[in-house]
Order: sequence, then structure tokens, then C-alpha cells
Amino acid sequence: MTTTSIPQIAGFNKAHRSLGLSELEYDADIIGEAYWGNVPNQTEVSIRKAAENAQRRFASAGIPSVPLLPTVDDDIIYKAIFEYGVNGEAPDKDSYAEATERLRHEFLDKNAQAVDDLKKATTSAEGMIHTIYDEKVAYLYKRPYPFQALLPVVSNKGKVAAWDAMSPYGSMGSAYFGTEDATLTESDIVSHQRYDVIKFMYSVGRVTRAAQYAGLTAVPARDLMMVRVDAAQDALRALRERSLLGVDRNIMSTSFHFQNAGTLEYKGINELVRANTGNPMYVSGSGVDNWDKISKKLDESYNKMSRFNITPNLALCDLRTFSIIRRGLFEYTRTEPIQTFVAGISKISLVFPGEGGLPLVAHPFLPMEEGNGNIFLLQTGALERRTLWADTYDDLAKINLSHKFVVSAAETLIDKTDVDGTSSLLGGVFGID
Repeated sequence: MTTTSIPQIAGFNKAHRSLGLSELEYDADIIGEAYWGNVPNQTEVSIRKAAENAQRRFASAGIPSVPLLPTVDDDIIYKAIFEYGVNGEAPDKDSYAEATERLRHEFLDKNAQAVDDLKKATTSAEGMIHTIYDEKVAYLYKRPYPFQALLPVVSNKGKVAAWDAMSPYGSMGSAYFGTEDATLTESDIVSHQRYDVIKFMYSVGRVTRAAQYAGLTAVPARDLMMVRVDAAQDALRALRERSLLGVDRNIMSTSFHFQNAGTLEYKGINELVRANTGNPMYVSGSGVDNWDKISKKLDESYNKMSRFNITPNLALCDLRTFSIIRRGLFEYTRTEPIQTFVAGISKISLVFPGEGGLPLVAHPFLPMEEGNGNIFLLQTGALERRTLWADTYDDLAKINLSHKFVVSAAETLIDKTDVDGTSSLLGGVFGID
């Protein structure tokens, strides 16, 4: 068999050729069309509704893959952060109560049940099969993943994520004063064509036939296949959250630290923002150890971003820094400034010029060691989780009596404020003492 150069086929555009994709990789476009259907390319979507539509479409077409719904409705988290208590106002009691109750149901009632450790449920000898036992299981791995809930999900019908960007200065051409009969000279606008490549994520599981049958005959009966698939999807969501933040991708690790993406991984927000070393919008937090100093540094970063026409709508920080701010605000206001939603989602509303009630969200996956505290100032509208396909279940080849499967997704994170890969206009305060 001979290999050929990049094929000049219809639709195989400049972006594909410049990234050196093969015809086989171009077939990813077909996968994107299958998952998204009649949703136009580069359209912001609700991932839950998109998965529901893909399920119906795959079932009617006889496609064996099963698009999976998010284990927790991310829309609830989005509303909790952006729609309750915004602009310094107390949230409507009824809507606030409804949001907290829905979150409580998602995490406490549905997922954190009883007192048994959840094992990996692969064989009948691994702890999930009992003659008579409490019917409930403690899904202790369940947790909220707020960052992926707050970022726009955008359809991407192909392996290449492409977008155009124009900088706030130097891209719009020129304008000038002149005489009443001046010689008119035109100027060009400058646009930047940006490309990134979709990355692939997998979580593989297995359940033996004996375990499935034993689970169904136990008292109470347990569907171990359902348990195992649920755990695999949550593992994928944990990997996604770490990747979006740019921390250690090992989902078993509890020592969170920033880590640049490998060749098979996509860059997280930490790597994207800090790539701007020429004229960064972020500032150093060295020597900053109290709320007053943090506040001044936040103003400094916010003002830099504002000069470039970027207004942040979300601040993200580690738990230690969040506590410093909470204690500092309490000293000023003598009232508790924090709004807590169940399942470990908390926010404080910060106030900047032109932006009242900017939510500061604490994230347990960010490093919190002394000297490594961080606050990210982000404009979520400029960030996109470009998705070829979202969490999808597939059976794998059967070589014994085990049922083997994979839950997969294909996506990348792009920063549309960055016109050349080293000019992100997002900011923050990094390295807080």
C-alpha cells in the first residue's frame, strides 16, 4: 500500500492541510456529523440536550454507540454561579431554594448513599456482591466539576478546531484627521487564523458475566454494569476538569499541581493564560498574604484586561486563597460574604468598576500550597470547549466472558482572546503567598 500526500478533496481545507492531517484523520468530520446531526458547526449547545438528541438519532439509525448524559446537570451549577445573587442582590428565595434542592438531589440523595465503599465492580469477588446487604451504595467518587459546567460547549464537526481572531489594537485598520481635500489612503484590517487539534479521552471498564449474574441474584439486586459505566463516565469527567484547569491529569492523585499538556492532551487554562509572557494581563502575587493586598492585585489585573476590552465575568481560585478572602471580607462587613450551594460549590461576589457581583468560585483541584495560590480572572465567553463528540459508551471486542466497554470523548479548549498562541488577554493573580 502506498501513502499519498494530503488529499485535495472537497472540504479538506487549509486548516487540515496546515496541521498535516491524513485522510484517515479527516474521517473525524464524519463522526462529528453523526454526533451533532443538524446542529451547525461551531454552535454553542447544551450538552445534556445534545446528548439526548444524539441518543435518539443513534438508536433510530441502529448505531451501537450510546451518547451518555452528564451524570450531573451542569446547567444547575451554571445557574447557581451566574444567576443567583448576581450584582450584590440577594437571590429570590424560591429560585435559590429550588437550585440548592436540585443540587442536593443530584449529589446527596442520588449519589452519596449508605456507608459502603464503592469498589470497581469488575468481578464477583471485588466487594459489590453480598447475600443480604444494605441496598444503597456510597458513590464516594461523586463530586461537582464546576469549571466544565461554566464553560461554553461548542460543536466541532471535525478534528480541527478553527477560528478567526482580531486583536483589540492594530487589527481594525487606521483612522486619522486630514485637510478638507486630503488624499485618502486606505488601510487593511488584520485577522489571525487560529487552529487547534481535537484530543481524545478514554475510560475503559470491564465486568465479568459471573459478576453481572451474581449482582442480579443478590439481595438486593445490583446492576453492576450500570455501576461500572457510571464510574467510568465520572472518571472521564474528572480527567476533563483537571485538563481544563491544567493540573496533573492523573485522576488518582491528590497532590494537585500545574502541569503542561502532553502531546496527546490539550492545554488547560493555566498554560493558555501564562503563555503570554510579553505583555501579560496577570500579575505576581509574591508577598501577598491578606485580603487588602489581594484586592489591590486583582484591581491591577482587572485594569490591564479592561484596557484591552476584556471584562472578566468569573474568578476562579484555590481553597486556601478563597479562605483568605472570606476572612478578610468578614473583617470588613461583619457578615458572612459567602454563598454556599450544596455539594461543595461556594462563591463570593466581588465588585469591580463596571462589573458588580463578579463570582469568585473556589476549586478544590487548584494547588493551594503557600506561595502557589492563584486567582484566575476569566471571560468565559472567550473560552470554548470545542467538542467533536461528548461522553459516549461503546462495547469493545469480546475475547472472554467479560463485558468490556469504553467511555470516550473528543474535545479541546480554545482561548479566543489569544491571536497568536502567546497573547492571551485573560488575567489573574498568580503565586499568592
